[in-house]
Parts: sequence; structure tokens; C-alpha cells
Amino acid sequence: MDRCYTFFLIFRILLLNEILLSFQGKVIYHQTMTPTWLEAHASYIDSSRTSTPQQLTFNAGAANHAALLKVPMISAGVLKVSTPLAVEITVANDVSIGNTADSDMRYGVSDGTRFIGFEVLDKGNFGKYAPWYGVEGLSGATLSSIQFNSAVTPRPSDSFYPGQFVFTFKLDERWGSCYIAHDGGFVRTAVYNNRLMLNKGLNLEVYKSNKEEKVGIRFIKVSIIQDDA
Repeated sequence: MDRCYTFFLIFRILLLNEILLSFQGKVIYHQTMTPTWLEAHASYIDSSRTSTPQQLTFNAGAANHAALLKVPMISAGVLKVSTPLAVEITVANDVSIGNTADSDMRYGVSDGTRFIGFEVLDKGNFGKYAPWYGVEGLSGATLSSIQFNSAVTPRPSDSFYPGQFVFTFKLDERWGSCYIAHDGGFVRTAVYNNRLMLNKGLNLEVYKSNKEEKVGIRFIKVSIIQDDA
């Protein structure tokens, strides 16, 4: 009897899990991008880099606002302009670089023309600015026509360089958020002026702020979810 009841409970749990999953969005893209994977699959990687299986390091370069990485994720024509879409990006960076060097980086998504994302700052800027803020502009070899959200407040009380950032973008609502481990979990949101044209495709893109900036990327993980309408 006890054994039958145990099997019954397991069946109920599995059934409930299936029901819950049926109400969640459909994952249409998922990739953990290691340095080795990025070297093999990125459509563009800046030449200022050095690469090991553990870390992709971008050093000082020749241009401000330069593109460092571009990775095609969704091809043109796959999605409709109005598709309800969420993108979740986790980035892990080298803490030693973020603590000691100029390391202001911009992570986000692009339709090949417009870019929306967040600029994350190095520890040296934490006293004057929030650890990150929303940024958008025109995609290219450099990011142009750049617009920023508020860069000053709110700010967390913690001031260590977190090393890991979690971005969420609700593309059909022109909305984004970023989470870090400050203050037990600190979140800022952004509302963008421009909306990406999803029918043109979707790329992951990374830019630097000034040409002197450097960063060490350990991995980038991306999930793209088609939400229920």
C-alpha cells in the first residue's frame, strides 16, 4: 500500500510538472557560449583578443565604442515583428579585471540595425554611477547614435565587482532588467525608445565603451523564449 501510494505521488508530481511546463513559453534558442564555442561560432570577434579555453580576453583597441563580439542566434524571417519574445543572458567576467582596469562593457541584442542592452561598469566607477544602466544605439563596427538611461541612481550599498550579470529583455515591450548579487540581489530596469524588428533576425552583440577598456569573458549563456501572447 505504501509503495503504491509513493508511485501515485510521483505520478502526480510529474503530471503537475507537465501542466506547469505547458503554461510556460517555448524555448526557441539556448546556448552556453564558452571561449572555445565563441571562437568557432561568432560571426565577428575583435582582433584585440587573447583566447584560452578558460577565458576570452579583450584588450585595449583602436576605437571607442568598438564591437567585440557578434553572434547570430535567430535568422531573418523566422519570427514575426510582433512575436512576444524574452531573452535571458548571463555573463560571467574576470573579477580581477573588473576590479582593477577600465572595463565598461555593453551587452545586449540587435536586429542587425538597432541594438538594445546594458552598459556594465568596472569597480572604479561605482562611487559615481550605478553598476549598470540601459543603453541603445545603431549596430555596426562601432555602436553609434548612443542613448543612455539614467546612469546615477538608484545605487546599491555594496561596492564589490560582482563578476556575473543576469540580463532579461522583453523585446515586444522595449523593456529590460539587470540583476547582480549586490545587497542580496539588486535589480535595475530600463525602457528603450526603439523596438527591434524581430523579423530581421536576432544577434548577441558586445561593445566596449572607450578604446582603453578591457574585459575577460568566462562564458555567456543565452536563452530565447517565445512567450504566450
